[in-house]
Amino acid sequence: MRQLGLALVAGALWAAILVPSALGQQQRGEEVFQRSYFFEEEVRQRLEAAVPSKQPALVEWGGMFIPSYTLFDDTTGGQASLTVEDLRIWTQITVDEVHRIFARGRLAYTDWSDGDAGAFRQHDLEGMNLEVGYYELDVSRAAEKYWNAKWPLTLTARGGRQYIQFGRGLALGQILDAGLFTVETRDLSLTGFAGRNIHSSDNIDRGIPGFTRSRRTFYGTEVAYKGIPGHEPYAYWVLQHDWSQEHPEDPAQDYLYDSRYYAVGSRGQLAPQTKYELEAVWEFGKGAANGQIWDQREEIRAFAFDGEVDHYLKHPLDPILSAEYGFASGDSDRGTATSAFRGNLVGTADKQFTGFGYVNSGLALGARFSNLQFVRLGGRITPYNKKEGLGRVDVGLNHYFLFKARPGAPISDPTAIVDSADLGQETDLFCEWRILSDVSLSVHYARLYPGDAYLDRKPRDFFFTAVTITF
Repeated sequence: MRQLGLALVAGALWAAILVPSALGQQQRGEEVFQRSYFFEEEVRQRLEAAVPSKQPALVEWGGMFIPSYTLFDDTTGGQASLTVEDLRIWTQITVDEVHRIFARGRLAYTDWSDGDAGAFRQHDLEGMNLEVGYYELDVSRAAEKYWNAKWPLTLTARGGRQYIQFGRGLALGQILDAGLFTVETRDLSLTGFAGRNIHSSDNIDRGIPGFTRSRRTFYGTEVAYKGIPGHEPYAYWVLQHDWSQEHPEDPAQDYLYDSRYYAVGSRGQLAPQTKYELEAVWEFGKGAANGQIWDQREEIRAFAFDGEVDHYLKHPLDPILSAEYGFASGDSDRGTATSAFRGNLVGTADKQFTGFGYVNSGLALGARFSNLQFVRLGGRITPYNKKEGLGRVDVGLNHYFLFKARPGAPISDPTAIVDSADLGQETDLFCEWRILSDVSLSVHYARLYPGDAYLDRKPRDFFFTAVTITF
């Protein structure tokens, strides 16, 4: 009892001294956290498209330089802006179409405007760091080439730092230090992996002291069936184990969060010009509740769904119409959406979905996919596409209808405090201009019109622009 009393006193002192600062840091961190996934996803897709296909024997290299500017209305009612100079350099060695070594480094300089940095450094230079680096072996190709053995399947193995995503990425879509294998037959595909996150990456629980470091291990398997014409159903499971620790130690709160995800989904074509993807994820496990300081964590029982339909019209402007619905469950006895501190109530199951992937539910809202549901209606056209001159221009619009999954539960935006499901509506506009074969410009503008869940109904804006120079 004496030790318990000392722990409670120490916890009260910790809360009185450190918690206000931690919550302020957490708030600015949340405003940047989800939007950084948007930037990384765009860059990742561009980089993967730039890497050439396998060659018999080849050493190649390349890179991208991406200066960008971001301006957004923050949750305090003010504005924040930053510029980022981002350099990615990659090299690839391919031998006999069997062995492949790939490495990509990143050097980034972040510059916040005066007074806007919050918990971040106002001027920060990171790198050159190894962003991705792995060795890949085409085992079935090696058997055929070196031992004249032709297998009825394709087997590849990869080890190192790599991006791993299952399905639509609701449960997992991250760069991990991992080993991965893929087996493919005519009708089946099986992928398995085991790995850990990069320790210098931010913790998804931004309320934990020392959230700029995290230690988590991941395991998973995905199987897809390709025997149905026009459809590819799949299922996967992902296990995540939390080894993170507080820095400094919090004597009044445990933060560990161990989760398991089981998912089913499908992708394919509903018609010759209509594609679809859908996925449902059930989350289980154990997580620390608010005020828990012993290793007796609460059950996790959460659910998420995301489905999208894209229709390609036959027209000179190549229009694409899209619709998407997303749902991630919430928990009404939580004080915060994504932290153990002021999180789930002791003695109750945690029904708040927390994944390790990315779902874009609006750039001006900038919320995590947790206690959130939305309907997105959008489209894009290509008004200019010439091989000479100004290259290609794509413009588009997405409109979001935003709601809480559970009205009395929190979302990651700490200002949506009213017990109402109405988060409002958001319109996102974008333009992609491929100026030259190796130079492109991206512009995104979004405006959120807050709903009844907000006390402050003033619209919030988000602006992002970047130039991508490929070499």
